[in-house]
Formats: sequence, C-alpha cells, structure tokens
Amino acid sequence: MISFGVYLIVCLTTLLYGMDLVFPELETRSFTLHVVLFEVLPFITMSGSLLYGWYLFLVSAIVVSAIWVFLRSARGFAGELTMKSAARDHSAFFDMCGLMFAVFFINTAIVLAMMAIGSEVADPIEEMETWELLFVLANASVWEELIIRVLMIGLPLIAVDTAMRRGFKKPHKYVLGGGISIGRAEVALILISSIIFGFGHLEGWGVWKVFPSGLAGVAFGYMYLKHGLAASVLLHFSFDYLSMPLLVFDDSLALTLAVGIGILLWIGLGLMFAIYFTIRIAEFLKGRTFLDPERRRAMAPVPTGTMYRHPHPARPPNGSMGVGRPSARESPRFSDGGGATSPPSGSYFVCPVCGSTEARWMDGKLQCLSCGRLFE
Repeated sequence: MISFGVYLIVCLTTLLYGMDLVFPELETRSFTLHVVLFEVLPFITMSGSLLYGWYLFLVSAIVVSAIWVFLRSARGFAGELTMKSAARDHSAFFDMCGLMFAVFFINTAIVLAMMAIGSEVADPIEEMETWELLFVLANASVWEELIIRVLMIGLPLIAVDTAMRRGFKKPHKYVLGGGISIGRAEVALILISSIIFGFGHLEGWGVWKVFPSGLAGVAFGYMYLKHGLAASVLLHFSFDYLSMPLLVFDDSLALTLAVGIGILLWIGLGLMFAIYFTIRIAEFLKGRTFLDPERRRAMAPVPTGTMYRHPHPARPPNGSMGVGRPSARESPRFSDGGGATSPPSGSYFVCPVCGSTEARWMDGKLQCLSCGRLFE
C-alpha cells in the first residue's frame, strides 16, 4: 500500500505536468460531456474558455481529493501499519488500496482469460494521443463520479430518507457522501448504478468490459458512501491514470521497471483482497461476522429487549444508560416509541442496517447484537 501511495503521487505529478501538454491543444478543440441513462447521451459541448475552465476544475478536483484522502487517512493508516487499528474499521486509503488491488486482479484475470481463448480485447483509448488521454481520463475520474455516484446514489437517498422519515442533519452529505450506513436501499442503489456504469462501457470497449467496469462501480459506490466523494474520485483516478506516467515519461527505464514490479505485487495482493472483500460481502448478507472470535465472544446472546448497559466498568459517554447521541443516519437510530430520534433515558436502540433493537457498548462504541456493526 505504501508503494502504491508513492506511485499515486507520481500519477498526480503526471497530471500536473501534463497540463503543459493539454492546454495548447484545447485552443482549437471542443469536448462533449455525456450522461448515462439507458444509453450514453450527449449533455453539453464545451470549447474555448469554458473548456479551459473545465479542465482546470478537473485537475483541481483530483488534487484536492488526494490531499483530503491522505490527510483524513493519516492517523488511521498509521494504526493499520502497526496493527493497532480496529478490525474491519479501515481508513479511506486502506480501503482504496484494497479495492484497487482486488478489482485490478479480477480485471487482469478476465483479460488473460480472454486472450487465452483467442478473443479480442478492444481498447478504444490506445489510439488516442497522450495529451488527449491526459484530458479524457481526468474527465472520467471526476465527471463519471458526479453523474453516477452523486446523481444515482446520493440524490436518490433524499427520496428514500424522506419516505422513511429520516435524513442527515447536514444535507450536503447527500452530495459529498461519506459516513453513510449501508443498508438495503444503499445496496440497491450501488448495484443499479454499477450496472448502468458497466453497460456504459459497452459501446467502444465491447462486452468484456461490462463486468469489470460494473465491479469497479461497486467499489466506487462503496467508497462514496463510506468515505465520501473525494475518496471515490481518487480511486477512479487511480484506475484510469495507472499507465499514464509510463506514457508521459516513456524514456525512464527506472520508472518502467519500478511500475512493472509494483503491478506484479499489486496483482498478488489483489487475490488476497478479493477473498477478504468476498468475506465482507458474505458477512453483510448473513448479518454476522466470520473469522473474528473476539467480536463473536462480544456478541453473546442477551434477553430480547434488554436495555443496553455498558459491559465495562468505565462510564459510557453522556452518562445515559450507555446511550450516546448519534446523528440521524451516520449512527443507529433511537426511539422512545413515538418516533423521536434523540436518545432520552429509557430509550431503545434500532439498528439502521438490520432493524435489531438489541445493542451493547464494546470498546467505546455501540454494537448491534444482530448484525455486529459498530457505531460511534
């Protein structure tokens, strides 16, 4: 992961260096943004100063996203390096690398399988000039996250939350994402948007690209909900700009060798992470954890309807029967029987994921005794 973080900085340097290659070409060019519904449709055509401004926005959005993810992940990733972080509670950078490696491994396996059976693997971007790739891939990293993750996941959640009489205290989270509990509605939106995203690559790339693109869409959607739009943009950029340093700095033998070794390492780790995230998906579907004896012991059965009491001598936060004060969607919901979402004394717990009303405090967090998820 550290090696990939270093290479990501090289990709960001390539993005900034490439501005000198892109700007002169934009003077006489036009570019059309597309949206994906049941087919790829033109949205707006830009040229001149509007196109220059859009390109500056793309570069700025990617750089700011990288800075945000690195700063936000610094403390958590340091704990992960020393094996002191909580199990299954990862930093944005850890999840980004893990998903990157896993999807990269599966994508590589599909390409190798296609080549083994003699099937053609279409790549419409291989005929593009370097400056055009620098622009088009930067645009995909930002624009596709806006029209897929924000428009097809974030904004529809407004309707879902309105229907379920819940919502964020900070409405801008529907656009920026991050800290959103993943339940049935969120899973459905991730899958629908990812299917659309996958089939959006059918034209030009061919059938082989639909599944890996859809799988990448699931990874982007997960990052968007859990860590925010900046994290999904950076993950998307990581995929799209993976080979760009080799094209821009094609005379650097050291870079070529380093990237070659890195790719082999990341593909190998990809198998491990593909297994890990498969287990995580199985845990979500089953509503329980696997291969985690500490958490299973903490989830010993308790009588139905038991008020949550702190299992440790330390007094729980806020001093109210082990009940914290979470917000409406980032944390579990509480009710006093009349629909209130604040946790008054004598209230009971309602998990926003599985609906269980049983929970306990574990390591300073509230844990649902049904699905095992932890909430601040």
